[in-house]
Amino acid sequence: MAAGLTAALLPLVSAAATDACVAGAWRGTIGGTPVSIALNAAQNDQPAMGRYYYRNSLDDLTLVRDPKTDVWQELDARERHTGWLTLTCDTSTLRGEWRSPDGAKRLPIAATAIPAEAYGTPRKAGLRPRLDKTGAIDGRRFEHLTYTVPDGARTPGQSLGTTHQGVRLIGSGPGIDALNATLQAKAVDAVMEHLECVAAGRQDRGVGAGYGSSQVQSVTAWNASFAVIQTSIEGYCGGAHPWHGNHFATYRLDTGAAVDTANWLLPELRQEIPKSSALGRLLMNAYERTPNGPDADCRDAIRWDGRAVHAAAGQIVFEGGTSYAMTPCAEDIALPIDVIQPFLTPVGREALKAFR
Repeated sequence: MAAGLTAALLPLVSAAATDACVAGAWRGTIGGTPVSIALNAAQNDQPAMGRYYYRNSLDDLTLVRDPKTDVWQELDARERHTGWLTLTCDTSTLRGEWRSPDGAKRLPIAATAIPAEAYGTPRKAGLRPRLDKTGAIDGRRFEHLTYTVPDGARTPGQSLGTTHQGVRLIGSGPGIDALNATLQAKAVDAVMEHLECVAAGRQDRGVGAGYGSSQVQSVTAWNASFAVIQTSIEGYCGGAHPWHGNHFATYRLDTGAAVDTANWLLPELRQEIPKSSALGRLLMNAYERTPNGPDADCRDAIRWDGRAVHAAAGQIVFEGGTSYAMTPCAEDIALPIDVIQPFLTPVGREALKAFR
C-alpha cells in the first residue's frame, strides 16, 4: 500500500525542465542539512503542493506554491508559516534558496532527482521501535514494541488512531529470526503507510479533514511448531469509508515462513463455505448462540471463507465477514479441533496436533 500511495503522491519527474519543479522527488541539502523533497503539480482547483523532511525525520513540512510568483510557502504540522522556498530545476537537479518568514535567514538548496518511491528511504532506514513491555503466552515470552509516529489529523469529534505497535518473539534459531524480521518489516511498512496517508490527506482533503492510521501486532498462539500473529488495523485516508479489521497470519517456527492455512481444509472448503454444507451448519449453529445470532439480517449477512482460518489452543477459528454496511454482524467462530476432523486434510490433521 505504501508504494502505491507514494507513487500517487509523487508523479515521475517530467522530461521538460519547465515542469520538473512541480512534479518529482529529490534528495539533497538545505544549508548543508540532508533533506528529501517531493513536489506535485497543480490539480483541479488545488495549487501545486509538496513536502519535505530533514534527515530521517517522520514530520513533513508542507509546501504550497504561489502560481503568480512561483515561490513555495512552507508550513509546519500546525499549519504555521515557517519559511519560503524559491526553486529552479532541470531534469536531474534542483537548486534554490530557503528563507525564513522575515527574510533574515537564507540557506542554499541543492538536490538531485530520485525515483518517487525513494522519497521515504532515509525514514525507513532510521525507524527504531521502543520496547514497552514483555508478554507471555503458554510460557513463551515476547516483546511489545512501539513506533512513535506523527499524529494523523482529526475532524471535530472524531478520534483516529495513531498507534503503531509490533511484537518480537524472544528466542533463537533461524526460524524465529526470520519470523521476527518479517514482523519488523510489516510494522515498518505500516508506519510508512501512515506517513503517506497523512500526506495524501493533507494534500487531497485539506486542513481539518480526518486522516491517519493505526496498526497493532499481537501474539494469538505460539507452540513448538507455529506462531499465530494477529494484526489489528484502522484508519482513514480518504474515500467512502474508513477501514478497520483484524488479520491473522500463521508462521512455521522451523523456517519462519507463512503457512497457507486453507490447505488444512478439504479442497471444496477453500472458498466461501456454503451455509447448507455440513461445516456451514456447524458454523451457523455456533453463530446463533452469539449476541448477533437472533438477528435475521445478521444471519443472512454473515459469511465464512476457508481462506481465512487460524488455529488457537484446542480449536480452529473461522474468521467471519460481511459487507461494510453489516460489519457489526461479523463474528469469528471457533470450533473444537476434534469436531472439525472430517473437514481436514492429512496436512491439516498433522498441523493441528501442535495446537492440542
